[in-house]
Amino acid sequence: MTVTQYLSILFSRPRWRHVLGAALVAHLVVGGFALLRALLAGIDLSLIMDGIQFALIQAALFLLYFSSSRMENVRYSLDTQFYVERYYKEHSRFLAMKREGKGGYGAQIGLEAGDTRRLAGRRDLIVSQSLLEYRPPADATIQDLAFRLEDNWYELPWVVADQALEITLKRFNALEKYDYNGLLMAVTGLERGPEGATLVFEKATYYSYLVTNMLPEVELPGGLTYRDMLEPGPALATLETSQPENHLGLNCLYRTRDGDFIIPRRSQNTNVFKGQLSASVSGASNLHTCRLGRTGTYGPLAWLINETREELPFLFTEEGQPTGDEALEDLLGEARFLGITRELRRCGKPEAFFFCPLPLTTGEVRQRLVAHRRARGETVEMSEIRAIDYNENAGFLLVNEAALFEGLGQHIEPGKRRPPLFRKARPEFQHRLRHEGETYVVSEALFVNLVLYQHHRSTG
Repeated sequence: MTVTQYLSILFSRPRWRHVLGAALVAHLVVGGFALLRALLAGIDLSLIMDGIQFALIQAALFLLYFSSSRMENVRYSLDTQFYVERYYKEHSRFLAMKREGKGGYGAQIGLEAGDTRRLAGRRDLIVSQSLLEYRPPADATIQDLAFRLEDNWYELPWVVADQALEITLKRFNALEKYDYNGLLMAVTGLERGPEGATLVFEKATYYSYLVTNMLPEVELPGGLTYRDMLEPGPALATLETSQPENHLGLNCLYRTRDGDFIIPRRSQNTNVFKGQLSASVSGASNLHTCRLGRTGTYGPLAWLINETREELPFLFTEEGQPTGDEALEDLLGEARFLGITRELRRCGKPEAFFFCPLPLTTGEVRQRLVAHRRARGETVEMSEIRAIDYNENAGFLLVNEAALFEGLGQHIEPGKRRPPLFRKARPEFQHRLRHEGETYVVSEALFVNLVLYQHHRSTG
């Protein structure tokens, strides 16, 4: 391992990166001030040499700081036009929302020829970075999707395992106290049948996901990126032949009886969708969250029960409300199965989406959250209702369905030049929501959940 690789790993750790940033600013201010004072006193050979040394050190600190970044726009592209052009054989599967007239946005599956060019300038069209993989019947519920876990383990492609595994893990999984390597269920196939669909899984680890799905635009030794090697396009590999780890993401929208969606705002501590709005409940196909303790079986309903208890524990805590596995199975088992997609940002990672109407009003949701927080001894401020899971969610909104679709929009952050060699980065496409005078960034997963929900409503 070279010295520069070691330093980029060291300073990718949050605490040390803050130290590096402070050193960069301090060197610029103090060194620049001293150089300016010397310059006013007169130019000589010593000053010229000091100036060159200052510039070289500042450039080295600058390059090291940016080479140690783990931001999302370093790991994968946020440019929708890039995906539309690269995966041009998949235009019929792109998910989008299109505005007709002065009304809100409606769901659209597939892109027409005129929908694939100059996306940054469109005000009537918002294209996702996801493809539709499976669309269930209109009356399908979460129980119509089955899981089958086989006794196999995911194996990394040789090009990753042999050339870049150690360096990549040390840089991008660098935490303060420990390295996380949880057990996941990686999708290896999708079986369609008259009684529903079955996702086939094998066991995997977070490390395998990290060095395949999570880093498509990071360069391997030799200059090619992970995407170039694993999912080069122009068509996406099937789930059966895909090389990345591909564990399943799961997302469910909860709507109150008053027509308000529960929309969490993610914290800055997450690996993806930092600070963005997400589905009411979202998570990964971890072995423990997809297993129902009462029966020991794996399935999306088990995930929804376990994840709701973790992220929204106040929903079903009052007397007369279901709290046990059987009661929650009856209630949440009616959640609608909206479909399965492939997220292009993360090399075709599969995502499953659901929608569940709650037997609660918006007022009851607020009251239960307040009671739950008081029971925990937390300060209650109604001006900003906070979520419970502080590791993932920083708070949440209750947004009326009509207002949500009317407030959706698109924003383009122009690409900026950045090291190395100050190459211009691709523009960043952002889904946005305007709500009660504030503007929020909508995550890709929430946007796709809304597209599939809207399509379900229009066809069901």
